Amino acid sequence: MSDVVVLKIGGAVLGEEAGALDVVGALHDSGHSLVVVHGGGPLATEWSGRLGLETRFVRGLRVTDAQTRDVALATLTGLTNTRLVAALVARGVPAVGLSGVDGGMLRAEREDAELGLVGRVTLVDSGLLEELLDAGRVPVVAPAALDKKDGEILNVNGDGAAGALAASLGARLLVFVTDVPGVRSKDGKVIASLDTARAKTLVDDGTIEGGMVPKVEACLLAASAGCRAAIVAARGADAIEKLLTGEQVGTVFEAAA
Repeated sequence: MSDVVVLKIGGAVLGEEAGALDVVGALHDSGHSLVVVHGGGPLATEWSGRLGLETRFVRGLRVTDAQTRDVALATLTGLTNTRLVAALVARGVPAVGLSGVDGGMLRAEREDAELGLVGRVTLVDSGLLEELLDAGRVPVVAPAALDKKDGEILNVNGDGAAGALAASLGARLLVFVTDVPGVRSKDGKVIASLDTARAKTLVDDGTIEGGMVPKVEACLLAASAGCRAAIVAARGADAIEKLLTGEQVGTVFEAAA
């Protein structure tokens, strides 16, 4: 188990990203080894609209033809990634922008024909990330992957990418920095901890739905690899420091759960 902390910054907080980036800056200043994975779906949707492309989702995943894939690549690996790196560098963080394509980092299998050029990460080569971490850099990764069969560039869910990277790196902690305080039960209260069985029950009965489903699945994947994983609100580095000391913040997924 490494001392790496993987932070997933969601598209919903990127519009008000200062808080989430301040968290990254504070954790870096404290000496933590960090990998940042980001989303950016809202920006991809905005640019698709500008170009007259219809945006459709199936089971929370963007239906992706070649044009939609290219817009997602342009906005995620271009605009969003570069803006995040620039903002982090301005905070004194030695950030380096990458996508899952660089170094063959992420390889994927296509989800299904209905979704088009959408992949599910099945193989991770974290060598490039480890080299950057050893050099004291902070990799900032945009979600994209290569098709394992033919090398086609695929759109992949950022949450799934973060979970797969955390598992591959043997990260100490995977944190989803979101606009909500954690996974909520039917009565609206935050669920302090989840294991695989209870999470499946809550997905099946509709308590966990929409964009929270891939986050929970990614947390369970990381937990199964021995990582501590949590979903928290973007409210300062203190919450993550507490998680690192074993305290309870947001919704936590433990390997032993």
